[in-house]
Amino acid sequence: MNPTELTHRLNRVQGQIEAIKKNLVENPSECKKNIQLLKAATNALKKFGQAYVEEHMQECITKNTDIKSIESDLRVVISSAFSL
Repeated sequence: MNPTELTHRLNRVQGQIEAIKKNLVENPSECKKNIQLLKAATNALKKFGQAYVEEHMQECITKNTDIKSIESDLRVVISSAFSL
């Protein structure tokens, strides 16, 4: 996935967050809609994270031929993914 596609995913998340903010101000009693918007934003952010990690993993594996370097990069990525 190229940087433009990753940016597009982030823009989608940002738009969904803006929709949540707008709905909270304009329609604070619409709890169901706010929860649906929150769920959509959360899912979009997860998909961005997954795409970003996959891209990073592919880059790490193809650029590094040293097994110790690959192992170190994998540990960093796994640690980061589970600390979200």
